[in-house]
Amino acid sequence: MKYDFDQIISRKETYSTKWLKFSDDDVIPMWIADMDFICPPEITSAMSERIAQGIFGYSEIPSNLTNVFVDNVKNNSGWSIQKDWVVWIPGGVVGLNVTCKTVLAPGELAMVPSPIYAPFTEAPENMERGFIKTHLFDSQGRLEFDMDAIETLLTDDTKLFFLCNPQNPGGTVFSEGELKEISKVCEDRNIIVCSDEIHSDLILEEGLKHIPYASLNKYNEDNSITIMGPCKTFNLAGFPIAAAIIPNRELREDFKGNTKGIVAHIDNIAIVAAEAAYRDAQEWYLELLEYLKTNRNLLLERLNNIDGLSLKGPEAGFLAWIDCSESGLDNAANFFIDEARVGVYDGAWFGDKNYVRLNFGCPKSILEEAINRIEKAFSQRN
Repeated sequence: MKYDFDQIISRKETYSTKWLKFSDDDVIPMWIADMDFICPPEITSAMSERIAQGIFGYSEIPSNLTNVFVDNVKNNSGWSIQKDWVVWIPGGVVGLNVTCKTVLAPGELAMVPSPIYAPFTEAPENMERGFIKTHLFDSQGRLEFDMDAIETLLTDDTKLFFLCNPQNPGGTVFSEGELKEISKVCEDRNIIVCSDEIHSDLILEEGLKHIPYASLNKYNEDNSITIMGPCKTFNLAGFPIAAAIIPNRELREDFKGNTKGIVAHIDNIAIVAAEAAYRDAQEWYLELLEYLKTNRNLLLERLNNIDGLSLKGPEAGFLAWIDCSESGLDNAANFFIDEARVGVYDGAWFGDKNYVRLNFGCPKSILEEAINRIEKAFSQRN
């Protein structure tokens, strides 16, 4: 490999949220979706050049950024989007909140399939709107839609459906058939879909391809807000930049209007980093995919040999959704943290306490040490 993904870098000195989470320094933090790889040098060199200029201030979004982003979407998913559909925002979570403000009137509801990244359920509440939670079911370790439950729970007040594809925390890459089922229900009931596709560049399972929800048909295109961005793909977590793709002009203008006064200006260094990522860091990205596949396969092989644990996938991303329901543990996350000294994310935060989420976007040696600790802790249980 041209790039060294095995290099271990100390991050505590940089006020890393990930590495300062646990008071016990012996705990390996593997919770938040923040990889422990050095950012592509093609990005850092562009940032250094911009910093050397010495003046910052407010920046407009350069057309070059939108151009390379549009090309990236086409190359990775086959979806042809127009430049004027793209609204740049300071992060995907911002997009979820602005979507709620844009789509939902007081008294109207969003449907949220769970387990899911908690900001999906927080966004309606932040905007003083409501939500209905429907549960994804575990089909041999793959999170899938329960269409009967979705259709039963939908009400006339449900105007927004939150989709996360690839799914977080489960890593499911939803098929064309699965997306068409959601599309039919939403078209029949005149529901707008907000599709978070922030992990869509990181497909790990051979033979799978990301299908943007909005690309399926004209109704989806006109009644959707798709969120994408460079931060997960190029290890730019924490950089305030993402793209909301909104083909419907009226919906797009409403969305932009609802950002005024509450959404921060996008940092000029984030703009530089994003453009460099899409323009220059493709070779790094392709090597990252191969490294993540190797880490995932290692985790699958060894965790599935531990009594009480089960893992299938993920099909995309770098987050393992580990089923602990057969472990007999009252609180699996606490066991991982206190006994194994591996700092996982408690599945309860996503909506299911019987799971933990583990980030394997790290040097292989760190992952191996974490697995060794998990194996030892489970083997020594009374």
